Amino acid sequence: MKKIKIVVNHKKPNARKILQIAEKLVKEQGFVLSSNPDFIIVLGGDGTLLAAAEQFGRKRIPIFGVNIGGLGFLTNVPFNDLSPILNEIKNKKFTFEERMVLAASFNGSHMYALNDITILTRYPGRAVEFSASIDNEYLCRFIADGIIIATPTGSTAYSLATGGPILLPNTEAIILTPIAPHTLSVRPLVLPARSKIVITVGRKGKALIVADGQRSKLIQSGIRIQLKKASYSVRLIKPRRTAFFATLREKLQWGGREDA
Repeated sequence: MKKIKIVVNHKKPNARKILQIAEKLVKEQGFVLSSNPDFIIVLGGDGTLLAAAEQFGRKRIPIFGVNIGGLGFLTNVPFNDLSPILNEIKNKKFTFEERMVLAASFNGSHMYALNDITILTRYPGRAVEFSASIDNEYLCRFIADGIIIATPTGSTAYSLATGGPILLPNTEAIILTPIAPHTLSVRPLVLPARSKIVITVGRKGKALIVADGQRSKLIQSGIRIQLKKASYSVRLIKPRRTAFFATLREKLQWGGREDA
């Protein structure tokens, strides 16, 4: 774990200066900058880490997220802590977290996502029709603004905002969360990670499929989208001091009555 590649979100304020500081800290800790790295340092927010996961995840290169953005749920290490945590990594005082990835295939195309794959209406304010089956068993037909298929990592993202449950990152499960369904009887489902999900877009409305909020394609009526756990996982580097429930409390204000 000596060779490092730094990925930075250049849209962030002072990104160039932050990158220069990071490169200096890396060298001071005895690491080497390389295009063939042992691990990746991501400087940005969660979106930057999701983009890095798409680029490097299948190569099994570990990713270490450092927050210079907003919320920073995945990139939950503050930039000011970079130097001491690099020292911890050098002394092997860290853990690897294997994060499940979703795979979607449709019409000869493939998409992968660390957080979620969303199928949603192409036109805001207009609903779209879906039918769904799980492991070759028909589930239902429903009309909604969309549907989110989320990993445990993505359970604290878009799925949570639309009423889905929070799962611990190491949970082996897939979440199916409808977006504004036009019936009260359609509710989120937690499925085994081995589940094979098929979503078919109906005749009502036009749809998009979006991976991690970053990559999208148009979906025609009648297209069958097959979703399942991918054959690889994304490996994240986590300092030993990192705790999931502490991150929930800090980032999402989960609980909220500590002083009551």
